[in-house]
Amino acid sequence: MVDYRIRTFLTLYETMNYRRTGELHCLSQPAVSQQIRGLEEKYGCKLFQYDGRKLQATPQAQRVAEYARTALYNEQRLQQELTGPAAREVRVGATKTIGEFVVAEALSRYIRRTGDSLKIVVDNTRALLSLLDHEQLDFALVEGAFDRQRYGSCLFRRAKFVGLCRRDHPFAGRTISLEDLAGQCLVVREPGSGTRGILENALAERGYSLDLFSRVICANQFSLITRFVSAGAGITFAYEPVGEGRPELSPFHLDCLDERREFSLVYLKGTRVFSLVREVLGEEAPEGLEQAD
Repeated sequence: MVDYRIRTFLTLYETMNYRRTGELHCLSQPAVSQQIRGLEEKYGCKLFQYDGRKLQATPQAQRVAEYARTALYNEQRLQQELTGPAAREVRVGATKTIGEFVVAEALSRYIRRTGDSLKIVVDNTRALLSLLDHEQLDFALVEGAFDRQRYGSCLFRRAKFVGLCRRDHPFAGRTISLEDLAGQCLVVREPGSGTRGILENALAERGYSLDLFSRVICANQFSLITRFVSAGAGITFAYEPVGEGRPELSPFHLDCLDERREFSLVYLKGTRVFSLVREVLGEEAPEGLEQAD
């Protein structure tokens, strides 16, 4: 079983505050300190130290945190499996493009063929990784960058990042330059979203910003974005699956934009999730998992 002090350690590792850690665990501050000293004696190293008045984690603490998250997840999954298959809950995270346009059908098939409870969280990559860290997801399917040293991962699939416009728009089916976007109305996701970030980075690399567009309309749901574009209100940039099955929309391409992008399967290192991934996603599971686990 996992050492009872590990959860206290993880909370301190995340908050870097003894008082706040004690409040969250209903412990006194001296009790928190005692638990941390006990772990330091067990592992034979310092886990936290002060730089002036600022508490900092040591490199050894980072390694313990990685182990702790994996150990807590594995214990949680073991307890659920010992309870019996009827009590199993599967928890899947996905970023918006993947959740809405890539794996929805695979998850629907899984629901129809099993009696498992299924929790699906659709959010941005940062939020999903935080849920993984807190043992609240079994695995996540994400777009964009993440710390590949910290998490286990493999390629889920590749998708193109393209422009989308109404089929009768002058850009439809064409390859255009960045300068051609001047004066266009842009319909785009909220700040901090992955798709918006790709576009903003492409613009910034060439000395532009969203100010290049005559107008920017922001929406945090692709259903709204595609509706606005279908109505001729503007253009957008998204992964190719967003436009699939919508004959009123047409892709277009920027000559300066690398359209090749990767979607990744992400999980806590050391957790045995591949068999679960195969079970949940079926034929949509990443290639190369057949021999895993």
